[in-house]
Amino acid sequence: MLVNRKGSAYYELIIKTLVVITLMATVMSFLSIFTTYLSLNQVCRRVVRVIELEGQVSDNVYDVFYRLKEQTGLSPEMSIGDVNYCDEQNQKIQLRDTFTVKMKYNYAFTVFRPSSSPPVQIIIPMEVRITGMSEKYWKLLE
Repeated sequence: MLVNRKGSAYYELIIKTLVVITLMATVMSFLSIFTTYLSLNQVCRRVVRVIELEGQVSDNVYDVFYRLKEQTGLSPEMSIGDVNYCDEQNQKIQLRDTFTVKMKYNYAFTVFRPSSSPPVQIIIPMEVRITGMSEKYWKLLE
């Protein structure tokens, strides 16, 4: 009736250790999704701030955007909308007029990476919208 269970505690310990390591690796891999979203949010905030300070969508805005893309390694699509330009040609935004910067990015989350074929990935769409307000007064000549 009695079964020899000598060494069974070692097997239980090994299995529990493998489960804990697997759970930790899963949590660590999901953290990359959140850090990517935070980076995208920061890029959008910085672009909005440049537009707020300059009061226009100028080359400097796109320079900041491209520099931040290079620094973060992300390649989002940017669009500026919900804006009434007081000077369409130079894309000037009058004091206290609002605008919205929207950035979209598709994050490829790798689920499994087999050795002989391409990795199995899930594409996670991310979108950040931030509304800003121009801080520059434009005296327009009519």
